[in-house]
Formats: sequence, C-alpha cells, structure tokens
Amino acid sequence: MKKHGKKKKSSLRFLRYKNLTQELARYGYEFTPKKALVSYGIIVLLAAIFGLLYKLQLPYIAAIGIIGVVFSPLVLIQTMKGKYHTTMFSMVNNYMEQFLYSFKKNKTVLNALMETAIIFDEGEIHEILLKAMEHIQYATDSEDPEEEALAMIGEFFHCERVDAIHSFVIGAQRRGGDAGGSIALLSKNRAMWAERIINLQKEFQIVKRNIMIALVATLMICILPLYLLGGDLDISAIPLCQISAVVLIGICMLIYVKADKKLCRSWIEKETDSMGMDKKYLQVRDYDEAKEAKSSQKMAVIPAILFIGAFVYFQNIAILVVGIVVVLFFLNQHKVGHNLAMKKVSREIEKQFPNWLMEVALLLQTDNVQMAIRKSLDSAPDVLIHALNELIYDLEEDPNAIEPYHRFLKEYRNPDVQSAMKMLYALSSGNAGDVTKQVEELIDRNNTMMDKAEKLTQEDKIAGMKIYILLPSLLASFKLMVDMALLLVVFLQNLTFGM
Repeated sequence: MKKHGKKKKSSLRFLRYKNLTQELARYGYEFTPKKALVSYGIIVLLAAIFGLLYKLQLPYIAAIGIIGVVFSPLVLIQTMKGKYHTTMFSMVNNYMEQFLYSFKKNKTVLNALMETAIIFDEGEIHEILLKAMEHIQYATDSEDPEEEALAMIGEFFHCERVDAIHSFVIGAQRRGGDAGGSIALLSKNRAMWAERIINLQKEFQIVKRNIMIALVATLMICILPLYLLGGDLDISAIPLCQISAVVLIGICMLIYVKADKKLCRSWIEKETDSMGMDKKYLQVRDYDEAKEAKSSQKMAVIPAILFIGAFVYFQNIAILVVGIVVVLFFLNQHKVGHNLAMKKVSREIEKQFPNWLMEVALLLQTDNVQMAIRKSLDSAPDVLIHALNELIYDLEEDPNAIEPYHRFLKEYRNPDVQSAMKMLYALSSGNAGDVTKQVEELIDRNNTMMDKAEKLTQEDKIAGMKIYILLPSLLASFKLMVDMALLLVVFLQNLTFGM
C-alpha cells in the first residue's frame, strides 16, 4: 500500500475513471472496469427504487441518479481509506510493541530491527525494515546510521509516537545502562493509547450507525404523506413535491458523505493543533479589563439609544425589559468573551501539555532540564509556544531559580501542570536523587495525564459528530412542511370547486 499524500484535490476530478483508480490504488484497492460497472449499476438501481417510492417522474429519477454518481467516488474512496487507516493503526501498534520488546532484550537498534523484521515478514513494512537494517550495516558516509535508519521507518508511519520511541532508543543506546524501567513505562503508554483508539473506533461506529438510522428514518417518514391520502388529495405529481423529494434525497446523501468524511480519519498521524490557539493564548494573557470595559461601553451606546427611543415611542414595558437585558449584555460582553477564551485555552492546555511533557521526558535521557525544554520548543503545540518562550528566557536569566517553574501557566490553576513543573525543577537542581528513577516517575505520571487529555480530545470529536444525527430531523421537518402546505392547497382547491 502506498502512503496517502496530504495534497487536497477537488472531488469532481474523481468522476474520471483514471483519477479514481489512481486514488484508490493509494489505499491498496484495485478498481477494475467490472467493479466500476457494478458500483454504478447499484446507484442506478437505488435511484429507481427511491424514484418509485417517492412516485417521481423520470427526469427527477435521473436527477437522483446523477447526484448518486457524483457522490459515489467519495464514498468508495472514504471506505477504502478507512480500511487503510485501520490497517496502519494495527501495524504501527504491533511494530511499537515488538520493537520496544526487542530493544529491551537486545539493547541495540540493529538487533531490535532484525527481530522485528521476523514478525513483519511480508509487505511494504518488511521492505522498509530491510532497507533500514542495510543502511545501518553498510552505510559508510553516515555519522549516525541508526538514527537515519529509524527516520526511514518514521517517514513510512508518520506517527509521532513512533518518532518518540525511536528518539528514546537512540538516546538509551548512546547512554548505555539498563533502560528496562523506562521501556516498560513506554510500553504501558502504548497499551493505553491503543486501548483509547480502539474505544474511539467503536464510538465512531456507533455514531455512524446512528447517522444511518436517522437518515433512513427521515427518508421513510417523508414518504408517508404520499400514501396516507390518495385520490383528490394526491400531491405526488405536483412539481414542488417532486423537486423537494429530490432535494431531500440529495441532501441526505450529502450528509452521509460529509459525516463519513469526518469519521474517516488516520488513527496514527499527528493532528494539527486547533487553529489560532497561540493567538487565543495571547488574547487571554494580555487581557486588559479596563480597556475592554471602555470598548463594551461604546458598543452599548447605540442599542441603549435605540431601545430608549422605542420605549418612549411605543410606551411598551416589554421593550424596556428587553432593552435592559441587551444593554447589560453589551456592557459585559468583554467579560463573557474573556471567560470563554480562558476556558478554551485551559482545555487545550489540558490536552496538549502531556504531549509536550512526554517529549521533555524523552529528551531528559540525554539532556539536562533546561536543554530538554529548549529542544522541545521545536515540536511544542501552538498553545504552549509563548509560555515556553517566557520560561526559557527566565531560565537563561537565572538557571537555578524556582520561580520560572512556578510561574509557568500558573494562571490556569492546573494541578497536573504545577506538579510536573515542580518535578522538573527538582531534576534541574539535582535534588531528585536517582535521575533515571525520577525520569521514569515523570513518564509514569505523564501516562496518566495523557490518558486523561486524550479522552478529552475524543469527547470533543464525538460531540462534534452528533450534529450529523440532528440534521436529518431538521431536513425531515422541512420536507413535511412543504408536503403539508401542498396538501392544504389541494384540499382548499377541491373544497372551492366542490362548492
């Protein structure tokens, strides 16, 4: 299977058979002309079935068929992509488990790769492992063949957890000694991550099932007005009824495609941080209540004048009450906005801090605390960038001071963050006793934090998908209102002619 690229493409280009086959080949699926004929034949059959159920005329049935043809390549691509991502997750999970076990036993990258290659004895991953081993054994112009070899594997998986494990084993091999404790904790972290992903996959399947049920229920309910009343009250032949049925079916297909796209995701690739979180952090950090209050007062002037004028003119107490509520909201909108931004940044920190801390913990295998924090800046999440820059600046001014560690994100009152920073200070000051043991304790504590943080992330993903369960009911309401209006018009017309 070929690694899927990140380049965004127009969905219409996949209507061409050549483009569709090339895209599906990325996920290891061969789309033959016979399979294409079957796929489009099913679409025509479904269009005919829905056309008969909704009593549609031939042009409207053809419209449904065209919409189905436009959407079908996306459905097919997303189905194959979903299978590909599931396979990659299973592969990367097995690779990390075996590689950590083999490194713990053999203590060298080469021997660990040799043993891992025996488990993955076929496919593209086997070829990558062989190439990596050959690079370690035969590269003559390389300063660090092990690191370059592991980078090849990391490029194949494109998974930050694999990169973190590779970074750890390189440091452990250079340092020597027994890294069994840290490896055991990394293995525990991997197991917790795999369990979370499996649970999330199950949750996504439940959401997808519920979306399908909602869509099918919508399509079935909207058929009822066409069959409950017949004879003179038959509205099925009215053009507006036919058009609204096509719109209904088309939007249902669109909802399914959009929901399927959201549910089809990589389980191993690093996701980008929420857009603009660095700016949101600065907005909270630089908040000036007095200045924002003046802006709110200026914004409240116009609504106040409008409502006062309306009250004087209409002499209605309801206008006065509504006006007071609206003006009070404008006067306090800066506080509401600040509180919402504060909560959003706080939640993002809670999700992203454990990832950063794991990076620092792994860097501590070879660097001191200050250097580890400085190096972690390159891959730090956006929401932590500004706070880390302040921390690094303060530590350069006074490397032995405890205050920079205490001030780090203090305003967010996160006990996990404060506890971790105290441990980092203890490590930096040399008061932590056995450094290896303390680093292992830091990784162990971080495992718990990461589990909590990633569960929050999963809750956000699932909550965002529930809108697709509600949309079909809104769509059904629209269609039923159109049909009820048409029934009323037909009924009144029959009543008029009858008289």
